[in-house]
Amino acid sequence: MNGQATYHGLYINLDRSNERRERFDRQLEALGLAEIYARFPAIDGSKLNTARTSLPPGETGCFFSHVRALETARLRALPVHILEDDALLSEHVRPVIEDAIAGHLFDRFDLIFTDTFVNCHLGMLKSMKSAFDQSASREERPFRLNDLQVIDLAQQNFACLTSYVVGVRSIDKILSLYQQEIAAGLNTPVDLFIRDAVHAGKLRAACLFPFITSFSLEEVRESTLHEKNEKPSVMVLAVLRHSFFVDRDLNAAKRYLDAATARPRANDAHHDLIVQALDFVVSDDFKEF
Repeated sequence: MNGQATYHGLYINLDRSNERRERFDRQLEALGLAEIYARFPAIDGSKLNTARTSLPPGETGCFFSHVRALETARLRALPVHILEDDALLSEHVRPVIEDAIAGHLFDRFDLIFTDTFVNCHLGMLKSMKSAFDQSASREERPFRLNDLQVIDLAQQNFACLTSYVVGVRSIDKILSLYQQEIAAGLNTPVDLFIRDAVHAGKLRAACLFPFITSFSLEEVRESTLHEKNEKPSVMVLAVLRHSFFVDRDLNAAKRYLDAATARPRANDAHHDLIVQALDFVVSDDFKEF
């Protein structure tokens, strides 16, 4: 895509995470985004004075990384796309973000998420699958903003700051809220802090759907494998979320899901009956009364 960019991007990456940096840079090159995205050195929480925080070092470093990245973005006086370095991008990112800017979507919202946590609510999953299937059937590529849904998050449960865009006039507003939290002492992970601010009406946020970005399932697997402290539920939720990414890899996702759920279960006829019923409910054959 030619022409001067109307936004810029920063991806947060620890100095010691060279493989992630190289992988992310390859994505940018492949998508023609290298000129408008740059690396932002993440804050290492283990090197911070954590006397005024109840968060573990990793969460503290993550909070300050998002704060410092936004402070850096402020100097450019442009909307900014902030990502974490395990994000997966698609060809739709730049055209959709530029449509959002041209269409004044940031007059309505302070932040636009390009993907987010997916709640395990059956009705929501059924609705999301229907919407995803409809969008995925479109032959025109790349997608434009009008091809996606804009979901207001004011009353939605959401989390994760893997990928989000901040409007230029909202940067100072978000930074002010961050500084208030820092002054009071950090008690909430940064993604949940943003969620709480949205639910309290202090910020306005939306999410684009289907998701035009995702994240590395391999990175999720590695982060949840801590000897005997494996967390299969985290992997299952990650797979669900990834399944609504426009460039999803369902075969790979199925392998991660199989590995996470391959555990012996006691025979439970009631459990099997519920699963069978839910499988039908989420299909197109089920009709509500």
